[in-house]
Amino acid sequence: MRSIRRVAAPFALAVLLAEGSPGIGPAQAREKPAGQERFSFDLPAGPLSASLSRFSELTGLSVGYPGALPVVTVRRVSGSMTAEAALRKLLDGTHLRAVRAGPRLYRLEEALSRAAERAPVPAGLPPAGPGADIVVTALKRPQSLDDVALSVSLLGPDGLRSASRSLASRDMSLSMEGLAMTNLGPGRNRQFIRGVADSPFLGQSQSTVAVQVDDARVTYNAPDPDLRLIDVDRVEILKGPQGPLYGSGVLGGIYHVVTRRPELDEASGWTRLSGSVVDHGGTGSGGEAMVNLPLVEGRLAVRAVGYRFLDGGWIDNEGVANDSNATRTSGLRLGLKWALSPDWTVDAGYAVQNIASRDSQYLLAAGRGLERPGHIPEPTDNDFMLVHGTVTGRLGGLQLLSATSYVRNAFGYGLDASAAAADFGLSGAAWFNDDRHYSLFNQEVRLSSGKGSSWVAGASYLRAVASDRAIVTGASGTPRTVEQTHRIVTEYALFGEATVPVMARLDATLGARLFYSLAQDETREAGKRRVDESTGKIILSPSLSLAYHLAGGGIVYLRYARAMRPGGLAPSGMTASGHFDADELGTFDLGMRRGFWGDRLLLSGSAYYTDWQEIQSDYLLANGLITTRNAGRGRIIGVEAAADWQIGAGFTLTLGGSAQDARLTRTENGTELEDRRLPITPGLSGRAALSRSYRWGGWSGQTAVQANYIGKARLSFDDDLDRAMQPYTTVAVNSTLERGPWTAGLRIDNLFDLRGDSFAFGNPFSIRVAPQYTPLRPRAFTLSLARRW
Repeated sequence: MRSIRRVAAPFALAVLLAEGSPGIGPAQAREKPAGQERFSFDLPAGPLSASLSRFSELTGLSVGYPGALPVVTVRRVSGSMTAEAALRKLLDGTHLRAVRAGPRLYRLEEALSRAAERAPVPAGLPPAGPGADIVVTALKRPQSLDDVALSVSLLGPDGLRSASRSLASRDMSLSMEGLAMTNLGPGRNRQFIRGVADSPFLGQSQSTVAVQVDDARVTYNAPDPDLRLIDVDRVEILKGPQGPLYGSGVLGGIYHVVTRRPELDEASGWTRLSGSVVDHGGTGSGGEAMVNLPLVEGRLAVRAVGYRFLDGGWIDNEGVANDSNATRTSGLRLGLKWALSPDWTVDAGYAVQNIASRDSQYLLAAGRGLERPGHIPEPTDNDFMLVHGTVTGRLGGLQLLSATSYVRNAFGYGLDASAAAADFGLSGAAWFNDDRHYSLFNQEVRLSSGKGSSWVAGASYLRAVASDRAIVTGASGTPRTVEQTHRIVTEYALFGEATVPVMARLDATLGARLFYSLAQDETREAGKRRVDESTGKIILSPSLSLAYHLAGGGIVYLRYARAMRPGGLAPSGMTASGHFDADELGTFDLGMRRGFWGDRLLLSGSAYYTDWQEIQSDYLLANGLITTRNAGRGRIIGVEAAADWQIGAGFTLTLGGSAQDARLTRTENGTELEDRRLPITPGLSGRAALSRSYRWGGWSGQTAVQANYIGKARLSFDDDLDRAMQPYTTVAVNSTLERGPWTAGLRIDNLFDLRGDSFAFGNPFSIRVAPQYTPLRPRAFTLSLARRW
């Protein structure tokens, strides 16, 4: 965490000059001006005083602070750059700035006045939780976390970089309270936040969580693309309905990935190679790299990230292949930053990622070990592409942002459908193939008063297209189309949010989004006639929050917000299409965040109540196909808490947990259910992590151990599919050693090789024949070696 606290004894400017500026003399004074000369820096992460001392040794420049120097933890700075550029990077997120006080002298001073102390600045983040100087950007106006009147979880650059391997969405569900996921396999999962879970099945209903990359929305009703979090600055999860800022859907919240943007004044790069082995399974390998190149110093730069991984499998498809569920993931991300002028900037990007799994990863409950009776392999392929551009600048006294993005996602999977062959008029072996194509175009323009703005207002246009063609092929080899759908959703919206002071320390924030949603559905099933329908709806999504700022820092807040998903047509198998209504969700959220002992201890907690009407739920028909219906009305009651404690002597303890009761209060048709819990999300979950930073010879290291408890959950609303998933606890160990530009890492996941059931589902055509379960990935070892330039 990047926090500031005062040292007890004054650390005067004269002391800094004496200790940090050796050898400054007439010869150095005749050198070229410090602002133009470039140096090769390798400033260590750790206390600011140590980094400044090293800075002065390298440059011969003096850096001082008038008074007690703040005790600040800073990240490592390396590469060839000017002294001013190095100071800017070193002080990024510290509430300090360097001001030229003479030809060879810089003075540190507070970047913000006391009156504006809570205004946001770029910052590194603690592993997950609150803290001063942390910026949240998913709210469309950068805000200090101390000013955010809603529940947020964050994972910052330190937590992402220290993991010894690249992380993905499922790793985030173990690091931040409230996020739960299915486990069909990479590129096939659904995300849920705070119990807002409608179904485990991959139907066509709109997701309750929207994935956002920088200013681009990248999902509407597609599954989670499972983007690898490489060269990412932080991940933010906004909890509760976010309809006022993001429109339809987003009933559960926002999963926001903030990438690292190109740096205009520094050429840098890194690469990491890794190897892995899975107990009872196969081996894996990986390579990833980043390069940042200024093309015109201070004006134009590009940043490129590339990666390719093979993750070893651990399921044996008897008689077909061992370790059959191996997965290949490859990706490329390009970013461009162009500073047109001091007031105008263009950021553009392109990203692709391809995931290919050879087979599914479920077992039959009656099976032994990690083996499944031999059948046709069930592969999955998810190809994702994103193109986006953002223009920011000033219009008079206002800040303008225009964000344009386009996403294309091709998703396909195959399943053994032999168990349901008779339902399609076939006998013997049958093969099901589902081929889906998603596209999403989003254009948004918004205005604010700039950094630390108390308001934002904007307009947006969104067009989401989803096409699906499902084919069953029997022993004859003749394919038969059993389902074909095409849906276009268009949204036009005006939105805004503003914070106003009510009285001393008490602020009110009011937000609203007024939008028109038009859904156009086409469906053709089992060779029957096409059914077309268009549904237009005007929707108002409001939010209101009160925030009380505590003396000495911290916040207590109360928020209410609503969001809605439009209704539409649903394929219903071998008959005409059905219709499902729009659902609507509202949540009350009461919470607090507070730091103690100079922010060495950070606490956060919240309690929430959600009312969910006309729940849209994907469900399985008797033939194994998926359609959508309204399941009824539900309510969710829950509490969350997290703590981050810098104990001292290099030790840090992080704790977090949630408890919730999410259930149907009324079914749509009035039937009584024996188990009324909403699916997937556990009633109890918790995490505990203990880490220690240390020095070992010339190396700096960090070792951490983390335990996660996932409580009992259920699979589905349907009585004949109400499979229980029992609780389990996993433990992971991670250790890194760093010296100069080199970093070595070792990670052990599932340390005790637990076989817990992470998902009681795998194949919709045979799940009614026999129970299914998806075991946790067995114990896995990953070794990595990285180098920076």
